[in-house]
Amino acid sequence: MHRKKWIALVIVLLVFLAGITVEGVAGTYAALRDHPAISWEENVVSGSGNNKIVQLFVSGVISGTQNAAGTPSMTEVISEQLRRVEEDASVKALVLRIDSPGGEVVATDEIHSRLLRLKQVRHIPIVISMGSTAASGGYYLATSGDAIFANPNTLTGSLGVIFNLVNYNEAANKLGVHQYAIKSGRFKDIGSPARPLTDPERQIFQTLVNESYNKFVDVIVNGRNLSRQRVLEIADGRVYSGEQAKRLALIDQFGDLEDATHHALSLSGVENAMVVRYADQLSLSKLLFSMKQHWSNPDPLGIARVLERDSSPRLLYQFMP
Repeated sequence: MHRKKWIALVIVLLVFLAGITVEGVAGTYAALRDHPAISWEENVVSGSGNNKIVQLFVSGVISGTQNAAGTPSMTEVISEQLRRVEEDASVKALVLRIDSPGGEVVATDEIHSRLLRLKQVRHIPIVISMGSTAASGGYYLATSGDAIFANPNTLTGSLGVIFNLVNYNEAANKLGVHQYAIKSGRFKDIGSPARPLTDPERQIFQTLVNESYNKFVDVIVNGRNLSRQRVLEIADGRVYSGEQAKRLALIDQFGDLEDATHHALSLSGVENAMVVRYADQLSLSKLLFSMKQHWSNPDPLGIARVLERDSSPRLLYQFMP
């Protein structure tokens, strides 16, 4: 019995110390997170010398929203990495690996603008390497490249814009649920899920979609040197395989990340270079902070965040089957 008490005491002490450690690390990370700069270290993948080719990765849905752990958004991370590339004179080329179905219109355009800025400021080549999927906003980013590599089976295309609205009007009526909007103007509750969408409201949303679509078309015209008429013919929202995309001149060559990196070296004007990637030095702190959030989260399944996301309509450059 005495031994069991000691074991229980040790377990309680370990849990207490673990709690202090997590709190301390989380507090440190939160303090660092509030600073605009993100701390990165370089990992050498291959090669040698004083020159560098940087590999950056766009993976998952493109978003300007911080995740559940409060870590920086994709837009913030990629922008900070591009800033580092811009300020490092030893970087002679950039390889952007894209494995994404696209995402938010604003976040996508912000990253694309930073890529174009890099080309204007540094005049270094950008080579795109497509992964399994580089569709919609993923392709939007790819148009910044001087060359685009893909696998014949890569899913790309989905060139267009989507704006989803959820409507539960009929279900609410059956349940006897009604929502009354006291509004200052005719369209203040535009898109309300509690009533049918009117034709004038539909036209307003269609105008917004058309504006973003025209911007997408312009990006492809300028990035791929295709006629506007040709882009309009192929940008109907459908997805293409890498094989089809090559025939349509949406990509340049078949190849993987290594092939794209070799091509970047050939465009860089240097004979030898280190291939480097950026790694977040706060990864352990973020992991512990995320664990703390999970332990203290009253909504561990993230249902509230899903409902919040679905109830906030956004223009999307995103492949959404």
